[in-house]
Amino acid sequence: MKQDQKIALAQLIRRQRWAGLATVSVDGEPLAAMVAYAFAEDFTAFYIHISTLSQHTKQMLERPKISLVIAEPDKGAGDPQTLPRASISGDVEVIERDSASYASIKNTYLERLPASEQLFGFGDFVLFQLNPQSLRFVGGFAQAHSGTRVTLLECAKL
Repeated sequence: MKQDQKIALAQLIRRQRWAGLATVSVDGEPLAAMVAYAFAEDFTAFYIHISTLSQHTKQMLERPKISLVIAEPDKGAGDPQTLPRASISGDVEVIERDSASYASIKNTYLERLPASEQLFGFGDFVLFQLNPQSLRFVGGFAQAHSGTRVTLLECAKL
């Protein structure tokens, strides 16, 4: 991936707060949902704070492999297939409330999504950490690139 594409990917991740979440049940049934997200400054982790009452959370707990799809929003003009988008895939883990990292990750999440503060008071909400392993970035027409965790680390520096 060229430097300009890495910059575009980093900007996309930083500009958006809303992503598609793809999960799969133990029976192989796919499910997609929309979720808010935050990220570690170096892109080594992405954070999702969602209710255990939702089906996609149950699937994440059963099969902890997910993808987040982050895309530039469609504004109704031009060809939406040229919009930048990224799919970031990897393993997900629960950040336990009593863990050493919980408060720091919670603060990172709330810096990006301050209106979510009340949700941290609800007992059914869980904080997840996606540990990226691979990505697919489409920066526009005929600009598709695959990458790894290392690619994300390189992008975060730009």
